[in-house]
Amino acid sequence: MKSSQIEKVIEQIRLLPNSQVDCGIEQGQNQLFAHLSKHVTTPELLDLPFELYVMETNKSLARIENLISPYSLPVDYLSFLNRYGGITISSKDYYFATLGFGPMAEEWYPYLMGKAGQYENGLLKIGTLRIRNFIENNFMYVSFFLDIGGRIQQHCVIQVSMWKLRNLNLQDVFRDLQSCSFCWSIVANSFAEWLQIAANTKGRFENFQT
Repeated sequence: MKSSQIEKVIEQIRLLPNSQVDCGIEQGQNQLFAHLSKHVTTPELLDLPFELYVMETNKSLARIENLISPYSLPVDYLSFLNRYGGITISSKDYYFATLGFGPMAEEWYPYLMGKAGQYENGLLKIGTLRIRNFIENNFMYVSFFLDIGGRIQQHCVIQVSMWKLRNLNLQDVFRDLQSCSFCWSIVANSFAEWLQIAANTKGRFENFQT
């Protein structure tokens, strides 16, 4: 999917109730500061030079590239990170967020290299979904991973039903994917396709494993 097509998906997401779309450095200085002026809770951030935001983005990108070496981020995901940084879609019953490193990271959505981030054996965590379980009156959690190492299918996105891990951890799952297939499935063939599914389902991803 080309960057122009990703832009169309993002515009679709912007129209959803309770969605948030961040602004990355690729949109330029004017767009970035217009975005920050509407959303930041710390006014001092508006006094920082644009070059600092560029430097911080490049630092984050370098960190993730070092982490996943010798693999690399697919073009569609890299384009999304540079142009938008991250998104969220929510309702009273669920909360979906991508991981990223835009200016609103850790306020709207988890920082890709922060505590919520994870990389295991060629699989990079790129999203989370918390959904209410009405039967047990609690929340179920889904983690989304991008297969950058070709463990399952190059650049596909898998969803892991975290409540099905029982006594396992993610390291156990990714060490032996075949034996742990009861808790994960392929949800999209690429990041771009996954983003389109998020838009079409309003972040709900109805077909996750239960």
